[in-house]
Amino acid sequence: MQRSPDLIKQLDHSTDQLKRARLRSMQWLAVGLLLLAALVFAVARSQRGGHPAWGYVEAFAEASMVGAIADWFAVVALFRHPLGIPLWHTAIIPNSKADIGRSLGAFVENHFITEQGIAERIAQADPAARLGAWLADEAHARQLGVASAGVAKQLLAMADHDKLGQLLREQASGYLGQLNLSDVAADCIDALIADGKPQELLDFLLDRGAAYLDDEAHHAAIGDFVLGAFQIENALIKKAVKAYEPRMIASLQKFAIAVRLDPDHLLRQRIAGWIADSALHLKADPQWQDTVRRYQLQLVASDTVQAMLGDVWKHISTRVLADLHADQPVLAQAIASVARNTGRVLGTDDHARAWLNGAIVAGSGSLVRRYRGEVGAFIAARLDLWSKEEMSERVELAIGRDLQFIRINGTIVGGLAGLLIYAASQAF
Repeated sequence: MQRSPDLIKQLDHSTDQLKRARLRSMQWLAVGLLLLAALVFAVARSQRGGHPAWGYVEAFAEASMVGAIADWFAVVALFRHPLGIPLWHTAIIPNSKADIGRSLGAFVENHFITEQGIAERIAQADPAARLGAWLADEAHARQLGVASAGVAKQLLAMADHDKLGQLLREQASGYLGQLNLSDVAADCIDALIADGKPQELLDFLLDRGAAYLDDEAHHAAIGDFVLGAFQIENALIKKAVKAYEPRMIASLQKFAIAVRLDPDHLLRQRIAGWIADSALHLKADPQWQDTVRRYQLQLVASDTVQAMLGDVWKHISTRVLADLHADQPVLAQAIASVARNTGRVLGTDDHARAWLNGAIVAGSGSLVRRYRGEVGAFIAARLDLWSKEEMSERVELAIGRDLQFIRINGTIVGGLAGLLIYAASQAF
């Protein structure tokens, strides 16, 4: 539960009032004992001649008053000048405010903010196990996913999409320009050859070609293609070609079937050699590589590719925003799933927990080494903001009630010491 600054101030004020009331009650108790000792002293003094016992009572009461006054002076001298008299070495706390701040800061640095101390505390707390238990809870994982989606929505709403789109386009263009396309193409060809894909492609083309040639509906188109390819305009030659058309198509079909059925056919070997030579040229032929590089850079710099790269961020942000505005964003569900899985791993895998705890310890050690010196400076600076009076009051509210027991004990112990001294003087 979060507390507002006003609520914290109210709680602090209430706490101070309670401490002040308890302090006052103990102060009145100490004063009451002093007054009681004074009253007993007066009575015993007036009755001293009536019975020897009154001498012992008088000695006890007199020593009690001395002890009470002496300890009152000692306690008061810590916080202010007794009776307002600026005696030497009184008002110790307000006059030593700066030294106390530095000493307290150094004490905390040297004895609390230490790498070993922080590491031991982290090991005892086992934050990895606690985090795993928290993430494994379905409600917590869902809450984390929803919160993360909300943060992403706010970040996208505040983002400069034009700059992000331009940045993505420039980065993508630079990456595509630096890519060694020759090596990539050669590696792809090698992988295809290793898997026998060129021969499979040739088999497919031969099957389709044979089927196409076998269909008489295509024969006229084949004949027209031959006439157009050789630019035959003579009617006699056209008639001769048309007459040999069935035999030509049958011969082509027979050749395609022969190549298809013979895995060691010469045409297959030649095609495989052409493809393998292409891969070697792409890897080692500078001329081929320069040609590929030139076309690659032209393609990347083309208006079409640049426009496509420029629209990448627009499409991504549009899709992400559409998802984030849905009732159940996919991003939130994905983050929740990752959180749950992380929680399960941390809950069951001892090595994962040990690794995370070790990383936290290492990180805490780095933070301690880096910021340890600032802790003491921060404490000293905060105390320096207090006035002497405020410093004295805060310390007195913190420990003043316990210090009143010094006055009470001084009254009692002083009386007992006076009684012992009086008894000894009477005995000897």
